[in-house]
Amino acid sequence: MDYLSDATFLIDLWREGRSKGAATRFADEHGDAVVAVPWIAKAEFLRGAFAVGQGPAAERFLGQFQTVWPNEGTLRVYAELYGELRSVNAMIGPHDLWIAACARECKVPLLTRNAEEFRRVPDLQVVEY
Repeated sequence: MDYLSDATFLIDLWREGRSKGAATRFADEHGDAVVAVPWIAKAEFLRGAFAVGQGPAAERFLGQFQTVWPNEGTLRVYAELYGELRSVNAMIGPHDLWIAACARECKVPLLTRNAEEFRRVPDLQVVEY
């Protein structure tokens, strides 16, 4: 795995289709890269897709991405990050906290359009596409 993606990258790839938006350009320029997605980002994406009647197509689209599931290490990183960010009053959203914990646990860069929020997380490499 070369990158971990949040839901913004998935949403942009989905919306862009075959057009050459930023997410599609990134994917084309990094064609050999393996992009994985935390379970919670996949759930966010699917929630939106099912809400607009596109669930089955979205499930097929997501099939190209490996799912990253939490493990004991992820739970610890999540808890540590929560404490670190809370102590400096720099909290991020609860789903984003899980995504950041997964990226830190996997030691891979996080691919996102939401770089401002994720840059609050110490020792997290953020790649804005």
